[in-house]
Amino acid sequence: MRDLSGKTDKFDLVHSAAETVSDEPRRMTAGVFGISSSLVIILMFCAVIFSFGAVLFKVLVAEREAAMRETKSVARVFQNHKQLLLREMERYAASNAAYQNIDTNLSPDWIEARFGVDMALDFAHDYTVLFGPDSKVLFSSNFHGKERAEDFSKSVQTGITGTLDSIRGNYVKALVRSEPGEVRFTGTLADISAIDIVEINDHPFIVAAFAIVPDPGGIEMSFGPPNVLVNAFEIDAAHLSNLLSSLALDNLKFASEIPDGMIGTPVQNGSGTVLGYLAWYPMSQSSGIILSSIPVLLLSLGVILTVALIALRQNANARARLAAREQEARYAANHDSLTGFVTRGYFHATATKRLALRKDQQRGAWIIYLDVDNLKQVNDIYGHTVGDSLVVAQAERIRSVLGPFDLVARSGGDEFLILTERWETPEQAVEEAGKLFEKLRQPFDYEGKRIETSVSAGIARFPDHGQTLTGLVRAADIALQRCKMEQKSSFRIYDERMDDLLRERREIRVDLDSALREEQFDLFYQPIVDARSGELAFYEALIRWRHPSRGLVPPAMFLPVAQDAGLMPVIGAWVLERALHDACSWMQTGVSVNVCTSQIQAAGFADKVEALLQKYDFPPERLVLEITEDLMLEESAQTRNTILKLRDLGVGLAIDDFGTGFSSLNYLHKYRFDKMKIDRSFVSRIGEDEEADMVVRSMLSLARVMGMQSVGEGVETEAQRDFLVEAGCEFLQGYLFDRPLPFNELMPPDPLSQMEGIRRAGG
Repeated sequence: MRDLSGKTDKFDLVHSAAETVSDEPRRMTAGVFGISSSLVIILMFCAVIFSFGAVLFKVLVAEREAAMRETKSVARVFQNHKQLLLREMERYAASNAAYQNIDTNLSPDWIEARFGVDMALDFAHDYTVLFGPDSKVLFSSNFHGKERAEDFSKSVQTGITGTLDSIRGNYVKALVRSEPGEVRFTGTLADISAIDIVEINDHPFIVAAFAIVPDPGGIEMSFGPPNVLVNAFEIDAAHLSNLLSSLALDNLKFASEIPDGMIGTPVQNGSGTVLGYLAWYPMSQSSGIILSSIPVLLLSLGVILTVALIALRQNANARARLAAREQEARYAANHDSLTGFVTRGYFHATATKRLALRKDQQRGAWIIYLDVDNLKQVNDIYGHTVGDSLVVAQAERIRSVLGPFDLVARSGGDEFLILTERWETPEQAVEEAGKLFEKLRQPFDYEGKRIETSVSAGIARFPDHGQTLTGLVRAADIALQRCKMEQKSSFRIYDERMDDLLRERREIRVDLDSALREEQFDLFYQPIVDARSGELAFYEALIRWRHPSRGLVPPAMFLPVAQDAGLMPVIGAWVLERALHDACSWMQTGVSVNVCTSQIQAAGFADKVEALLQKYDFPPERLVLEITEDLMLEESAQTRNTILKLRDLGVGLAIDDFGTGFSSLNYLHKYRFDKMKIDRSFVSRIGEDEEADMVVRSMLSLARVMGMQSVGEGVETEAQRDFLVEAGCEFLQGYLFDRPLPFNELMPPDPLSQMEGIRRAGG
């Protein structure tokens, strides 16, 4: 309402002023607000001219900046174009077949067919010359009939004499002769190839030279200067039209000087001499339009002119913002905002087209399904900002190792899909993937923090492991899952036997539901003895599955499947209650029960333990709950409260498989465990590995400092027992004392103990 009334007031003021002028001509010079009308008009036109000048200045500055950006873009595209021409030649010059048909056994027919027909059909060029080691022309060809190829060969040779001498010199330096007399080339392709701009017969040419060299090698070579393949590309309108597809320009020409009204970038040869310019009309020509409208603008009223200029600027800004938003939207739709890699959808569309082309060419390709193993742990410990930085760092490492034509997508929070066409054999795939993994395994530094990284990957080959992209991704995913099951921080190439393992896991998953319903699970017990006296102290409860057709299924086969299926809380609850039920028949012996992370993280776990202790009238000090180290990586308020309540109940807490996970002294101090179980992987190397002996002694010392009792797992020999006893280990467990046995095969307790157990079990 205030804006509207304000406009009305101004209208009334102008209207009343007009009436005053018509009624009182003598007041015409008074103008508005006491200022003469002539001065108002002058001021208005000055404002118009000033505004026009300001607008024109900004437009000129913007055009200059735009011209600079265009110049850099054209120069960069032209440079990339030259390198692309050189890479096109690489497939013809770096070839075992080329070396054998030119150096080893000169075949003019093969040379003419390869360089005069095949290469001409593959990519457009104007002239081809093949120089021998003595600079003799072995083959020459032109494709436009402007002059004889022989005459042009002389001109080419004169223009790139220095380049040819450098290539030959680098080639000879890189030749080595082994003891059996075999000659091998040990240099790089970059040393024996070059590209330059040469003026020949008053015309500029892009001249690319590449020595004939075996690739991949493994053939007999001679010692001496190489044959050199040279291609010439005239920088004319037809050639420059290829560059326009990579530039947002309407025209592009080569000129000795930049014509009026055009902008350009210099074309220089290798010595820095400017041979001419790539010139084009700049995309932005707003200043010319504005200057041409000066007469109209000067004759227009100041107010109308001002409004028009404001509207023009607003319209131009709106178009620019709209164009920028459209460009950003297109890019954002096809690229991941964090890493800059393509999205999963764009990857599938592009990769499908590439695979179809590879199929037509009867050539292979590889899919890599890569997963950052420890991203969730980094997010939980350090926060998502550090996790995002880890993803970006790994993306940069992937980008630095892979080639420019490899297609990479971020398909999930911690997953990448890669399509590469560079590998020819499984051996090469293993070698190159090893280099990639060596890079990705390097620790990641964030604000002074050194964070260990871990990645796993599955690799599948087209078309051996799948005829479609979907099939390839599935095969790579299966190989990735195999890595995660067997050993993280590794890579696997897909094998059909992996499907069998996946099928077996699916069958186990289905059978687990029946096992829960039909009570097919059983508990075995393995003794934990006092290290010095050898007396029984605890039994550890170990789950077994009595499968109706498979027989006794070990936990290593079905527990990972149960974990993935989310069944561990149910199975764990059954184990805990069954163990307490059985332990009631022991008078003094305690029972040690493994609990999984998902059990402890579930709300009310401590209350359930308390209820079971009351139900079976079982002393809490005779119950030990074994917790794995991965719980510490998922620390939460719920976990801390559960641990504290269990300690208040008097239940013993043991950290299981110590040394195999990611424990820190901070976590050990915070949770205050009662027992530390030394993993069998360390115990098994006692007496065989001095480093293992030192590690075990260090763990036992740490346990004593932290006020924890120690348990050595997997003790199988007298030597291991003696070492652990001497090092101060307090409890021992392993086959040396007894194997895990079902409850009914354990040594029967004394009668009083048996009666007491029956009373507590309610029967």
